[in-house]
Amino acid sequence: MRTISPLNAARLKDLLARYDVGRLLDHRPVSHGIENSNYFITTLKDGARDYWVLTILEQPSHSGPGYVPLLDLCHDAGLPVARVIRNTGGDAIESVDGKKAMLSPMLPGQHVDNPSVEQLRALGRFIGEFHRATRNPAFDVPAYPRDVRWLRDRESEVRGRLAHADARLVTHAVRRVAALLDREDVAGLPASLVHGDLFRDNVLFDESKLTGVVDFHHAAWGYLVYDLAVATNDWCSGPDGKLDPGRAAALVDAYRGVRPLTRVEIDRFPGFLLYAALAFWLSRLTVALNSDRNSRTRVKDPDEFRAIVADRSALSGHYTFLFRTAFMLR
Repeated sequence: MRTISPLNAARLKDLLARYDVGRLLDHRPVSHGIENSNYFITTLKDGARDYWVLTILEQPSHSGPGYVPLLDLCHDAGLPVARVIRNTGGDAIESVDGKKAMLSPMLPGQHVDNPSVEQLRALGRFIGEFHRATRNPAFDVPAYPRDVRWLRDRESEVRGRLAHADARLVTHAVRRVAALLDREDVAGLPASLVHGDLFRDNVLFDESKLTGVVDFHHAAWGYLVYDLAVATNDWCSGPDGKLDPGRAAALVDAYRGVRPLTRVEIDRFPGFLLYAALAFWLSRLTVALNSDRNSRTRVKDPDEFRAIVADRSALSGHYTFLFRTAFMLR
C-alpha cells in the first residue's frame, strides 16, 4: 500500500525515448492504483495519437518472471489482455528510479460498479477462456500464497487487536477453510493459472462487452474454482455482504459453458467462497491495523469482506444446496 511515485514530464520523456511510440503529449497518474504506481500516457506518432499505461512496480509481482509471458499468452490467445510493449532493444522491462517499469497499450472501456446480468455472463466466459488458454503454460509461476499457513499467520497477527465478535469469526472461518483444504477430494481439484484478483476495478466493459482485464500481478498456480470464487464474491454480493444467488448462478453458469465444473467443484464452491472472502478480509485487516493513521496511502475497507465472511459462514449449507440444485440438474 503506497502513494503514487512522482514522475515529471522530463523523466517520462527520457523513458519514452527508449520506445518507438512517438513524442509525449500528456500524462496523468491513475488514482485507483493500490500496490503499484500507474500513469495514463498520450503520445503522438505520424499524426496519430496513441494511449498507454505505464506501470511502475512498487513491489515485485507475485507472478515473478512469468508475468510478461502470461500477458503474451493471453494476448496471443485472443483474450482482451494488453501485452507489455518492448522497447527498441527488445526488452519488456524498463527502469524508473531503480524500480521496474512496463508500458502497455491502454485498453478501451470503463469499470462498472453495478454489473448487469449480461456483464456477469461475459465475465464468467472470460474466466473460463482464461483458464482454458493458460492450462498448459510453458513457464512457471509460484503457487498461490494465501494457503492455510498464510491464513493462520494472519490470524495470529490480528489476534488481540479485534473486537471479540470479529476475533471469533476469524477463528471459526480459518478452521472451516483449513478443514476444506485438508479434504482429499479438494486436493484433487483442477488447478492451473489463476488471476487471483478479478475484482470490478480490474475489468473493463463497453456496455455489455468485456473489453479488458488488467492487473495480473497476483497471478499464481492455484485451484481454478478459487479464482471463480474471488470474482463471485466481489461481483455478486450486495452492500450488506449477502450473496445474490441468481447473479452468482449467471456468472458461474457462463463459466461452465466454457469449462464444465466437476461435481466436487460444485459441492465445494460455497467453501471456496468463504476461503476467498477470508483471504481478502485478513489481507485488508493486517494492512489497516498496521497502517499509520496519518499516512496518505490508500487502505481498502476490511469491513466489506467481514460482512461477506459472515454471510458465507452462516449460510454455507444453504448455498451448497442452491448451487447443487442449480447446476447438477442441468
